[in-house]
Amino acid sequence: LKRLSGRRLRGLVARYTRSTLMGVLWGGVFIAVTQSGAATMFIIVSMMRSGMMAVRQAMPMIIGVNVVGALIVLILVVNIKLAVLFLIGVAGVLYKADNRSTAASLVGALFGVAMLFFGLDVMNDSVAPLAGEAWFADLLSWTRGSYLLGFVIGCVLSFVVQSSIAVMAVVLAFEHSGIFGLGESVMIVYGANAGSSLLTLLLSVNLKGQARQIAMFQTFYNIAGAVLLVPLFYVELWFDVPLMLAAIQAITDDVGGQIAAAFILFNLIPGAILLPLLTPATVLLQRLWPDTEVEVASRPKYLHEHAADDPDTGMDLVALEQARLVQYLSRMFDALRPGRSAAGFRQIEEAFGILGTTIRETLDDLGSGRRLSEDSYERLNALLSFQHSLEAAAATLSGIAREHRTLATTEVGQRFSAAVVEGLDSIVLTL
Repeated sequence: LKRLSGRRLRGLVARYTRSTLMGVLWGGVFIAVTQSGAATMFIIVSMMRSGMMAVRQAMPMIIGVNVVGALIVLILVVNIKLAVLFLIGVAGVLYKADNRSTAASLVGALFGVAMLFFGLDVMNDSVAPLAGEAWFADLLSWTRGSYLLGFVIGCVLSFVVQSSIAVMAVVLAFEHSGIFGLGESVMIVYGANAGSSLLTLLLSVNLKGQARQIAMFQTFYNIAGAVLLVPLFYVELWFDVPLMLAAIQAITDDVGGQIAAAFILFNLIPGAILLPLLTPATVLLQRLWPDTEVEVASRPKYLHEHAADDPDTGMDLVALEQARLVQYLSRMFDALRPGRSAAGFRQIEEAFGILGTTIRETLDDLGSGRRLSEDSYERLNALLSFQHSLEAAAATLSGIAREHRTLATTEVGQRFSAAVVEGLDSIVLTL
């Protein structure tokens, strides 16, 4: 999948996610292919860091990840084991035959998806026999009728195994054995979704800026579902008002289908509520967790998604971005002066690396799949050479920073280090 997801694919996704509906669909495509909310979040965050996508564009994708991801549980209800085994065999043979071409990358991705589905099926079959064990049945029997305890169990299980879908496999296996009733199973499903949001919250503690904004939107998504649906569950239970349980039973008579329906509705309802509120949600998140200096500095100022369409113009824009990199080199030297923190140097270094990656990808696009004039080839080669020099200078500067911290422990070392910094910065400023 990494080999398939180049700049052009990310640019295509960024272009079509400007529509809210298309953003939801692309989020669904990502979760269907990767089978991993964490992997999808990584892709989305990387697109935002490269300046291809804003937080407002990413939010519909998060909704699509939740809604389409919930539909995956239908795999646990419908017996597709034979089809999955067939796909594993065919994709495995084709991948082994040639694992270097682009087609092989796609076949390898399909092989991985089939293995994930197979793993869910194996887990479902492995958990089911536990329900027949007397000791296990006795252990869980005291939870019958305690709906809030079922919510806590689902929350803890999801937090521990790091997958609400894995918890669904367990619930379905136990539901068929009669250990849990529909009410307990529904509350475990609610708890599993809430537990996954708590895990996201824990993992995002050290995140800042746009990554934190997206992580908190995902956290709020499931918490909002729990805050809304758990009270409605008790309203339906205590006052006999037909709400979620009645809707689930009306959808299907199959026990497994009812549990899957509860899981799908839990992820669908918050999405339907949040969809018209995305703009104010974006403003609120940016106010609570503003973009970091690294994110602002690493965004391309001149390059855009159509920069590679016209080679000459594209190379002009690359040259302007490279001039920004030269300025960042000088800012690195500035961060080495007395009284400056090491964190400031690392931030500029990180921004340099992100922007440099975007420039390199654009240069690759300019040189592939088109015929250029001799002059254009020479200029492209000069830009590539200069980019290599800039990156080598940044790497050398990183080494100088390490030596600078060591020399700063003595008075002589401080004077020598200061002279080196001022002299080299003069050269960079001249450039």
